[in-house]
Amino acid sequence: MADESNIKEELLKQMEKDSDGSTRADENPAKKIIGHYQAQAKRLKTLTILSWAITVFYFFAMHSLRDFLLKSDLHHFLTENEFLLISYTGIGLKVLIVVSVLVTYLCYCKSKALTMIQICARLASIEEQLKRLSEDK
Repeated sequence: MADESNIKEELLKQMEKDSDGSTRADENPAKKIIGHYQAQAKRLKTLTILSWAITVFYFFAMHSLRDFLLKSDLHHFLTENEFLLISYTGIGLKVLIVVSVLVTYLCYCKSKALTMIQICARLASIEEQLKRLSEDK
């Protein structure tokens, strides 16, 4: 019995050292989940914008480079591998477009899930308020 009380006291001391003085019972777990989803959605939006910006930049850069190399007299000095690189720029653009579309779809799905979670949290709070009102009567 003495060992159990000593263990309890030690655990309570450790918990007091680890706690910051605030109670965690008043924090709403739904707010944590919503905050987590909002952070993910924000990161995905940033990634979506970045992927489309890279795609547009790649398109203009490769188009300009291809026009410069093929219209100037430098094409006589290019090796066969450099010509292959120029011919594969279209494939690179298609890959970038597919990646950008996939990231955009992921962002859409995450935003939709976030909206559904927010609706569920609001409905749960309304249900809680209705229960309180019915208990008061």
